[in-house]
Amino acid sequence: MKRVFSALLLIPFLAFTQNYTRTLELGIPKSGLEPKNINFSTDAIYVGEKKCFNYIKKTDVIINNETVPNYFEIISLDDTVLFSGIIKKNESGNFESTINFHPIKKLYKNSKIIGRNDLILNLSSNQVLNNNCSLDIKNLELFYQKSNENN
Repeated sequence: MKRVFSALLLIPFLAFTQNYTRTLELGIPKSGLEPKNINFSTDAIYVGEKKCFNYIKKTDVIINNETVPNYFEIISLDDTVLFSGIIKKNESGNFESTINFHPIKKLYKNSKIIGRNDLILNLSSNQVLNNNCSLDIKNLELFYQKSNENN
């Protein structure tokens, strides 16, 4: 009985220690095409049960004569690189990302978006990533304009 009671006391604590991504609310009009369910595997991104994108993660990649500890690419199923990014610690010791939005040829940075999961969840909640695995380029541009901190 003591074990059950102890376990019940730990459940709320464990729920609050999990990573939770809060998405940016940018006021981009709803399209009705936003994904309802997104899942991640080590090499893919799924919308619902459908595989939509491939994912590649590399470590210690040299970019512009600098060794980058974490590099990633999100690639369409027809092998077009849509997003690529680097994740590293800044001077304060916090992780940060710089993400290349290949479809609009822009570099993106936002202190609340670190890596693949944060990016995909924010793109889907802001009507950039659609439930049919397509990207809304107009909304990607709006997303960039409203949330980019890379100025």
